[in-house]
Amino acid sequence: MNNIQKVALVGNSNPPKDIQEVYKIEQVLTKLGLDVVLSPTLLERTLFNGAKKAQIMNEYYADNTIDAIFDISGGDTANGVLNNLDYSLIRNQKKKFYGYSDITTVLNSLISQSDQSVELFQVSTLVWDKSGKQINKFKASFLNDTDDLYQTAWKFIQGSEIKGVVIGGNIRCFLKLAGTRYMPDLTNKILFLESLGGGEENLYSMVHQLKELDKFDRISGLLLGTFTYYQENYKQSVEQLIQNILMDNSLPIAKTEEIGHGRNSNSLKLGDYINISKSIQ
Repeated sequence: MNNIQKVALVGNSNPPKDIQEVYKIEQVLTKLGLDVVLSPTLLERTLFNGAKKAQIMNEYYADNTIDAIFDISGGDTANGVLNNLDYSLIRNQKKKFYGYSDITTVLNSLISQSDQSVELFQVSTLVWDKSGKQINKFKASFLNDTDDLYQTAWKFIQGSEIKGVVIGGNIRCFLKLAGTRYMPDLTNKILFLESLGGGEENLYSMVHQLKELDKFDRISGLLLGTFTYYQENYKQSVEQLIQNILMDNSLPIAKTEEIGHGRNSNSLKLGDYINISKSIQ
């Protein structure tokens, strides 16, 4: 059993719209036997507090009594903390950071600047999912060190094997790192992409920008999660649209419906090596 006792809830992006949801998450984690710390900036409804949020992150990373940090926010403003994170301090810490959506900017910055392994996961799913299954998966994986939260089924669109270190997350937010020092080196990386919003024009534009990123032509594979709005509103599959833009039949591509903005979404380890093949799906 993992020796996880104390966790922190932070919000590096937009403040939560539902304040009560914050306390529900705290309650669920407490019932699982965890001591929960709430960031003092979590419910602040001010725009210019990026440096303060970053300072809280630095303090939590330096605090050896805190075993993991969960970011429960999303939206637009997470890249406002990047310049004030103490990457040298963080590099020497061995605690997991979890987040998704706009926190993609923070996740990938921690990978590129601190060589951290992080997780693309929204702990709010523990209260979004009313069936209790998500809580059970989380408890089994987070507290009992099983693979329940990581048993993801992949369908190959191109190729038969994808292996390498995974980076990425929300496509719109990942692209906010373009041209900055926080963008991970794409060479030999597996790029994972997903999205909540965005129609076909949005996705068309973003994939074209992605294609022009430095060393994008050197990625070793592409993993696709759920593209919620697109998949609900368009007949052409998201993978077909992406294939039509990339026009690279040699690039291995796989798709899953189990990672993204869904209330039952699995977790994906970023900054870690992954090996997926048709034979072990």
